[in-house]
Parts: sequence; structure tokens; C-alpha cells
Amino acid sequence: MVREYLSTKDLCQRFRCSSRTIFRRMTREENPFPQPLIRQAGSFNLWCADAVTEWEALEIERSENSRWGGINASPPVAVEKLARRWH
Repeated sequence: MVREYLSTKDLCQRFRCSSRTIFRRMTREENPFPQPLIRQAGSFNLWCADAVTEWEALEIERSENSRWGGINASPPVAVEKLARRWH
């Protein structure tokens, strides 16, 4: 079985974040980022691409079910009215 691996640099480019953000996400209680399968000296770690894809799908689902209703949701009415008052 051939596995595809993603390095820390690959993940930072994919999610447009720092390596510190990746490691912080690994400690979250809800939907933690997967642990690297291969850890080496320094910051050269390798993650299973399938595990990252599964995490990403759950993260998208989690954000869509969030309090605000996800990316396509409208802001609350009170905020919308306040914003109109200043324009």
C-alpha cells in the first residue's frame, strides 16, 4: 500500500497558516488535527494525506454547523442594522 505524505511546509501552504497554528490545532478538544505519522528531528514531520483530508472534511462540516451557520451565513440582523447606520 502506497501512502501519500504531507510535510509541515505542505500543510502550511495548503491551509495558509504557520507551523505553530498546525501544532496548536493538534491540541484542540473538538476535531483535533491528526498527529504526524513520521516525526523526525527539527520540524520535519510527515502526515498521512488521507488523515488530513478526513480532518479537513470534518472541519468544514463543523464550521457549517457553527453558531453563525458557516461561511455562507448572513450576519445577525442587529449587526446588519448597525452597519447600515454608519454608511
